[in-house]
Amino acid sequence: MEQLPKQIVEQKVDYDPNDSEAFLYKFTNLLNKKIYIGIHKGKPFDGYMFSSENEDFHKDFMDPNAEFKYEVSQYGTYEYMQAVEQNMLKEVNAKDNSDYYNNSNGGSNIILPNQNLVKHIVKSIQDEKSYEGAQVVYTPVKNLPKNRLQIREFTRDPSHIKKLKDRINEKSTLEHLLVVILKDRLYRGQRGDLVVDGNHSIEAVEESKYGKSGSIPTIYLQEHNHNTLPDDDVDLLALRFNPRVENPRLQSSHEDIARQVCKWKVNGLDTNSKEVQDLYHDFHLSKSEKAKVSRIANQMYIDITPNNATWINYGAGQEKKDMQKIINREDASVFAKCYSTAKYNAWSDLYDIILHNKNNEHKIKTYKVYFYHVNQEYKDTWIKKWQSNNEYVLDELFKKHKIKREFIYLKEKRDKLSVH
Repeated sequence: MEQLPKQIVEQKVDYDPNDSEAFLYKFTNLLNKKIYIGIHKGKPFDGYMFSSENEDFHKDFMDPNAEFKYEVSQYGTYEYMQAVEQNMLKEVNAKDNSDYYNNSNGGSNIILPNQNLVKHIVKSIQDEKSYEGAQVVYTPVKNLPKNRLQIREFTRDPSHIKKLKDRINEKSTLEHLLVVILKDRLYRGQRGDLVVDGNHSIEAVEESKYGKSGSIPTIYLQEHNHNTLPDDDVDLLALRFNPRVENPRLQSSHEDIARQVCKWKVNGLDTNSKEVQDLYHDFHLSKSEKAKVSRIANQMYIDITPNNATWINYGAGQEKKDMQKIINREDASVFAKCYSTAKYNAWSDLYDIILHNKNNEHKIKTYKVYFYHVNQEYKDTWIKKWQSNNEYVLDELFKKHKIKREFIYLKEKRDKLSVH
């Protein structure tokens, strides 16, 4: 581990369980509170400090009395880290912000969802019944927009509509309902009034005994309230109006959430990204539900992705179960594992093998690894950088212990679109 410079008097480096290729870091000047945010393709403490060209940062960092805090809080692919960095810097306009050393707001081809803004809009409307001047008004049901658009993939739930209708008939009121409409929204190529919350309420009112004669609480967000939100964030807005919590509102289905995750996968995120995991957490998904939603999202992604981009993941699903059966059938003298070349580290295996042979009469004679590649980039990196080195070092270490090394490379891609 590289020793940090003396001017770094505090550090907080979170553990990376996924052995990611890149990370986001932050320097905070404890004397003047100025911040520098950056990313690095590598590992914390690998000798890299920062790549800033900001002269004020250089001057403050090299001051003999300098005191800085160093933090690493997020990990992922380099492309994802670029997007996270850009999101954080743009949020505070760091390049023009005197509290930051950054000369630019970064750059990325990945567009991250505006989760914080969407959360804020939903929370403001649900808690305060208002958002940036838009207040609740009572709209006669007969005056609701007749040509209203609705979010794609809106699924009508008859049982939920019936519950709402029964309550309307029983209470003879519409006070408990709320409809949220984006006025004059250009959405997926069409312009009109877009209902982002309340479709089921409207249908229940229209099917009730007396509701059609009443007025329904409505919040109209004018164009300036929503014109900065891309359509994907509008979809997220509609999704978040129906969270998976215990209340009378219709919960978003696993398929609804998976559809949102699939959209993010198309934009370059994966199911391990912070945005997806935050979504799962906010919708109170159990571990098994997270796995289910991820499977559905992956299937949706596969359905719209060319065959030649579908790499087999032997670390999940049925492929993982099938590989475990193969490993379990190995002879007792064989120590077998299955690894992605993106995350392979032999140390724990070497420890277990040597310790086993020390303490047991029946020795391990073969170390067998079944490898698979996550994608072409990791395959190329393995072949160019890591394969021969791993083979050489393991062979040298195993030689005196009379242990044979065997690397087996599994089939890389599916013959046809399929998922278990």
